[in-house]
Amino acid sequence: MQTLAALPTAQAFTQQLLDRCLSNRQQPAARSFHFGSTTLNVAFIGTNHADFFTNAIAHREIPSSPADLTVFVIDYKTSTIMLPPPCWDWQQADGHGTIHGLTDGYAGYFQQDTGVFTWVAYAEQIAIVWGTDLTTLPEWERSFPFRYVLHKWHERTSRYVLVHAGAVGTVSGGVLLTGAGGAGKSTSTLACVNTALHYAGDDFVMIDLEALFVHSLYNVAKLNVDNLHRFPHFQPLVANPDAALDQKFQVYLHQHYPEAVTAGFPLKAIMLPRFSGTTTTTIRSATPAEALKALAPSTLALLRADQRTFQKMSQLVHKLPLFWLETGTDLAQIPEQILNTLQSLSTHEPATR
Repeated sequence: MQTLAALPTAQAFTQQLLDRCLSNRQQPAARSFHFGSTTLNVAFIGTNHADFFTNAIAHREIPSSPADLTVFVIDYKTSTIMLPPPCWDWQQADGHGTIHGLTDGYAGYFQQDTGVFTWVAYAEQIAIVWGTDLTTLPEWERSFPFRYVLHKWHERTSRYVLVHAGAVGTVSGGVLLTGAGGAGKSTSTLACVNTALHYAGDDFVMIDLEALFVHSLYNVAKLNVDNLHRFPHFQPLVANPDAALDQKFQVYLHQHYPEAVTAGFPLKAIMLPRFSGTTTTTIRSATPAEALKALAPSTLALLRADQRTFQKMSQLVHKLPLFWLETGTDLAQIPEQILNTLQSLSTHEPATR
């Protein structure tokens, strides 16, 4: 009878990965980025493709600092660093690549469409992003790097949650803009660029549930190809003008409008954009159930998140005023209505980072 070899432990797998990173002859200098209370250090091994992963988070870069979490980005093609034998059976992976049943304190995900493997080890405070050839990653991957790492790192805490939403506001406070694809989330967010409202993101942001504070993750404005004509000032700034019809144009706002991008602000309300079919933009109240329906499905699907993230979002929608943002074709009315609403809201307890 054939005897199956014992699988290595998750701890041993992590140590082998770390040893292979540290034994690399060309040790890269790590770059530091700050998100909420977390300092993320990122070290690239075997690739000079760093900008692909860092342009979207350039506004969060800080001088070299001690890390809460160190991410090693490994390009196999140029480093020849291979993954160690797995500490799981591949039957533990679901159809989306999430590996279930791992030892508590470890998370793994194999992104099948890109061939990228991501590993997060909490106790060791390291994460690995490994790919066979990172230069072949699709363009849209550069718009939200390390989202799975950041999500998994905070998933076990009660304080932070990543959500699929935009966010705009002032230093005094702002709003979360969320909804299903096509609802007008990005259009509403981008209509606020270069107004009195600052931009914290239009795709993913991080919420501090204790302080009710929005932390910007990415400075990338994303536009559907057929929506660019509504924002002609963005047209010469598009970083990927050859985007396919089913992809989105990307504009790195930190490069072109650094004064418009903010690290974050106190969160005062949640708005649910929806096209009105008219010229004007109006505001009306929404319910927690409507807000959760707008926020949860895409967040859970895109982050491969579980019940813990759902519960955090459920808490969030019960803590804030909620509104439908019925958007019209006159884009200038969108920031006006958001500002008017923020000014009309009763003063909340001051939030802190």
